[in-house]
Amino acid sequence: MSLKNPGGASRADVLRRLRMQFVQGDLEVERLAKETVTEPQRFRGIAGSGKTHILCQRAAYMHCKQPDLRIVYTFFTRSLYGYIEYWIKFYCRMYGGEFDPDDPESTLRILHAWGGAGRTGFYRTLCDHHDIDFFSPEDLSEGRPGAPNELFARACKSFLQIQESKDLDFDPIFDAVLIDEGQDLIVDREDLLYQGKQPFFWMAYESLRPPDPERPERRRLIWAYDEYQNTSSVRIPASKEIFGEEFILRKSVIMRRCYRTPAPILMAAHAIGMGLFFREGMLAGPTTKAEWSALGYDVEGEFKSGRQVRITRPEECTANIVPDIWDGHLIDLQVFSQREEEVSFVARSIQRDITMNGLHPEDILVVSLNTRSNAGLRSVAEELMERGIETYISSAPAKNRLDTGARPDIFSEAGCVTLSSINRAKGNEGNVVYILGFDIIGRNDESIPLRNSLFVAMTRSRAWVTLTGIGRYPIYEEMKTILEQLRSTGALNFTYRSRPKIAFDAGVDAEPEGVSYQQILSYSDD
Repeated sequence: MSLKNPGGASRADVLRRLRMQFVQGDLEVERLAKETVTEPQRFRGIAGSGKTHILCQRAAYMHCKQPDLRIVYTFFTRSLYGYIEYWIKFYCRMYGGEFDPDDPESTLRILHAWGGAGRTGFYRTLCDHHDIDFFSPEDLSEGRPGAPNELFARACKSFLQIQESKDLDFDPIFDAVLIDEGQDLIVDREDLLYQGKQPFFWMAYESLRPPDPERPERRRLIWAYDEYQNTSSVRIPASKEIFGEEFILRKSVIMRRCYRTPAPILMAAHAIGMGLFFREGMLAGPTTKAEWSALGYDVEGEFKSGRQVRITRPEECTANIVPDIWDGHLIDLQVFSQREEEVSFVARSIQRDITMNGLHPEDILVVSLNTRSNAGLRSVAEELMERGIETYISSAPAKNRLDTGARPDIFSEAGCVTLSSINRAKGNEGNVVYILGFDIIGRNDESIPLRNSLFVAMTRSRAWVTLTGIGRYPIYEEMKTILEQLRSTGALNFTYRSRPKIAFDAGVDAEPEGVSYQQILSYSDD
């Protein structure tokens, strides 16, 4: 990462201008957030395209304009509580209202999809209301291991089966349900489906009262789905796969424009995540121009063996202004021989960011790709504290503590550098992101879930990314090739060799009524 920006703005100046742009960008989505919806609607788009902000704004607007509506905002990653609460309160104030997430009488509730000890969730709320046994992750994981989304699907399917066995009608108790991180609440296994439907989505749909009793099938279920940000799948399920064969989704919005992540970082993240430059050919991702377009890219060439393909990101899909005002590199790759050297480099770089570059500790996010151990995060935290820098390891009981897990709903603390595992970082963001343990991916570089975790980590950034690792692995050369191309041409040029191991299914042809985010914004008031 370049230390200076010759002749240009300082890092602190860049972030000041970026914050101003964010406020202006918010105004662009206001019309969509204020749209009246009386039937299911899906927002789909790349990481950083503003889906969470639209959902938060939509929830706030409905709550302020129709305070009697019982509204739920639900999501998958528990560490998002603070982020969602902050923005819903922000938008409620913008619309002249107030929102207290701790008020038990509030008609707007923020509920984690599952919930946990001391904090109820959406599923638990329905279990309590219908007097149905609640299953915790621990209840379901004994002897039957599975991914978190699969365990949760079992719980939701059990709820629906028990409700059905009681031979009682489902008692709808909400008027609107907004679902964030919809991709993480989907399961691919047929044995986990309920009557061919995705169990969580069907449970949410059944919990809703229709706005018009004469049209009972139309209910306010609104969900956001990230393109290519699920570490277990790269598919975009069609509406019939969620709600059943008879369902037709009439309102689907594609969001191609990225606000959060600068274009070079986003392009590098997609390239390394999909393995565009992998030694044996592309590992995963789209192979048609229509699917790449859904991600906000232009494609030259054909996806046929031995053919050259050129991928660029058009200006209309790029909203982040950092590349226009920062002359240096936005992505840095540093490789070391020992883990201790990696840790010391990150700690020194963070100290420089704060003392020399004018950044605040809360601008900085450190993400570890090691899902089995927090040792790297703790080592960085220890060295930062020795340098007098306040730190917070996500979920720790307090700042400057090395133990974790006491507060799973808390992601960050004011005035602190945030250190997080990749799973807890998902959905959150930082202006400067340091990614530890690139070698974790290098040891198993054919793993698409591992590469996708790197994609998620990189797209947390609003300005700069530094990748660090140890040893020598071919994936480092992949990344160097990607960075060289982006720095010299602003495009990605690669040879397509064979069909990827996992092809990307964007569902582009399944729902032709879907329109782009930019088209929605250009509609006139009449």
